[in-house]
Amino acid sequence: MEKNTSAIYDKNTVEFVTVAAEFCGFLERTGEMKRRSFVDKALKLLPLLYLKASLLPEYAERMDEFDPETFVTEGDYERVRAGVAALMGGNDDYLDVFLDDMAYSDTPIRQTISESLADIYQPVKDFICVYQLGLDRTMNDALVVCREHFEEFWGQRLLNAMRALHDVKYNSRSEAEEEDGASSPVFDADADYTEDDLYEGLETGEDEDYDDYTTK
Repeated sequence: MEKNTSAIYDKNTVEFVTVAAEFCGFLERTGEMKRRSFVDKALKLLPLLYLKASLLPEYAERMDEFDPETFVTEGDYERVRAGVAALMGGNDDYLDVFLDDMAYSDTPIRQTISESLADIYQPVKDFICVYQLGLDRTMNDALVVCREHFEEFWGQRLLNAMRALHDVKYNSRSEAEEEDGASSPVFDADADYTEDDLYEGLETGEDEDYDDYTTK
């Protein structure tokens, strides 16, 4: 009994709860963000969420026969999915080969970033909601269920979404900048640039990108 309940207060569990709560809140605020800011922060949060989930205590075992209560409704799931889909626009689609259905297909299957992130949101948010109840037995079982779902399902979804988001950030940069109303200065090799001009450009570009992320 002590060994089981100690898992919910384990340092790695507490850190996972913190990151998971930030991730869920992030997806619930998509209406306040622009695409570039969303992609940038998602690519920072997702690997951290994966890391913390992979460190969850493995010694915890279920204490009750039935699964803990779930809180995320179909409406909640759809709001998150639709919010991300609207933000990503034409960059929402990607091709996936890491699916069970691939056993019956010779070509990659179309997936969407929005659905993949909603698939992560649902079990993680359910875990957070149970954890907030403060009941040791249900907290313990919610931890076990969340870890199992990570290993069997949403961990792979997370990696797939990261790959797609990476492609949006680095291979669709011009489209993302156009959507955000940003334009990249063109470097003219024949222009008479001074050393001060070059340093000024570096400082300005770095500060804008950093501020854009930290204010979200």
